[in-house]
Amino acid sequence: MHEEQTDVVVKLKTDRRGVLNPQIVRWIAFVVITVSLVACTVLCILAIWKFTESDAVWRAIATFIVVSIATAIFALVNEKLG
Repeated sequence: MHEEQTDVVVKLKTDRRGVLNPQIVRWIAFVVITVSLVACTVLCILAIWKFTESDAVWRAIATFIVVSIATAIFALVNEKLG
């Protein structure tokens, strides 16, 4: 009476796939959002010291929001559809 023990190995799906490499896409998204944030910060400081018009600041902030949302959506879609 030899009892055979079989081990059941369950591998969870932790590997993320994407149309493009998700790590590279996340890294590029981080860089794009960071550069946009730095540019907006510089423009805000220049506007505070009256070196630029406040209209440029609002346009930069709106552009930052649009670029950030678009980059985040692209990274999300890349991981989900990949």
